[in-house]
Amino acid sequence: MSTLKHKVIAWDFDGVLNANVQNGIFLWMTTFEQDTGLSIRSLASYLFSGRFQQAMVGQADLHELVGDWAEQEGVPHRASEVIDYWFDKDHIPDEKTLDLVRRARAAGAVNVIATNNEVYRADWIEEMGFGEHMHDVFAAGRMRLAKPDLAYFKHIEDALGYTGKDVILIDDMEENVEAARRHGWDAHLFAPDNHAEVAAAIGLPEKD
Repeated sequence: MSTLKHKVIAWDFDGVLNANVQNGIFLWMTTFEQDTGLSIRSLASYLFSGRFQQAMVGQADLHELVGDWAEQEGVPHRASEVIDYWFDKDHIPDEKTLDLVRRARAAGAVNVIATNNEVYRADWIEEMGFGEHMHDVFAAGRMRLAKPDLAYFKHIEDALGYTGKDVILIDDMEENVEAARRHGWDAHLFAPDNHAEVAAAIGLPEKD
């Protein structure tokens, strides 16, 4: 008999399913300059001062943005390399979290990804195999909505047909957890190495 507390588990991606964030910093950014010879400060200043946020909700194209930055830097021929480096270096699956996903699915849960990623990276997430563990992948760029907007959670409810406490969000951002709770979901704040707490929150028994 299943001990699960929820019918749907919505897993955040970065920092939860993918262990690519450390002390609030994306790890790919720490090696970018050394590996490519390009300025991470310049890229971050250009991209993450509002432009990426537009791409995140489908109002801008990430490839075009990185292309504009590369042209501005005098290296337009390296634009695709920058995105390839970013995505490849950002692939750090959290195997302990994925084990919880597999166990929850075996117990009957509907697992979905609920991520604030734009469309290209959402495609990449599925291509890298994360999608095979999920019933669906909900990404801000596809939805044109981002957490913590309450409409984000409503969109997922409408797509799945489950509402309220039937759903739990596992997320490493406190503002997203609080928003999910305001919307009526259950939610658990994820932190590195708190997998036992996550298991308890979703109702998985301790492993033998």
